[in-house]
Amino acid sequence: MFRSAVGLPEETRRTMVGMLNQSLADTTDLMTQCKFAHWNVKGMNFYQLHLLFDEIAETLEEHADIIAERATALGGEANGTVRSAASNTRIPEIPADVTTGPEYVEALVERVGIHGNNLRREIEAAVERDDEDTADMYTELSREVDKQLYFLEAHLQAVDPEAIPQRPGASMQEGVQGAGSSQGGQPSQYREQSQTSQMGGQSGRASGQSGQMSSRSSQTSQTGGQSGQTSGQTQSQPPRTDRRYGSSGY
Repeated sequence: MFRSAVGLPEETRRTMVGMLNQSLADTTDLMTQCKFAHWNVKGMNFYQLHLLFDEIAETLEEHADIIAERATALGGEANGTVRSAASNTRIPEIPADVTTGPEYVEALVERVGIHGNNLRREIEAAVERDDEDTADMYTELSREVDKQLYFLEAHLQAVDPEAIPQRPGASMQEGVQGAGSSQGGQPSQYREQSQTSQMGGQSGRASGQSGQMSSRSSQTSQTGGQSGQTSGQTQSQPPRTDRRYGSSGY
């Protein structure tokens, strides 16, 4: 991390840069997949889909720049190479047997949907870290991705609504164990770090509560001991003699 005057703790900046690089990998991969569909789509609606897929790719290319610049603004490095995107993306590959317009639309609905839902979770993560500027950036990107998803889904909603998956990529939010990458379910590095920090905080709180209970138990034991000593002292004292009457008591 580079030194920066941005008013956020270095740990927060480091976490945000890791999250931004994950988003950069997803965005770069999805952009190339939209280009792939743009180049190879066939069918009766070829021209309209050819233009639509290219428009989505251009939008994602702009998003990649915005994400990378935010990462560097926080003092980090933008890992935006094709190799980095291929190694870290959470977006599944378009199946090799897809060729027609409806098939490409269906494939991109799922992948753009996964990306859009991932962006929503990044908004929440940035807010949790008190990085409102990064959260605002993600909000704008999320809104534009949802718009492109709407353009895609409109081709299916009336003729084949069952082809639209519900909550694609939701497995990641639910902490799916063993989820395949085809659902965008691989937890990103920043999420694992966040969970580790939370577990450490819970462990620390549990340890503190245990220490408080032990301290209270010790105090109770000391009080009981003092009470026993007082009782013993009281019983061992000789009976008081009244000098006026020469007898015990009154």
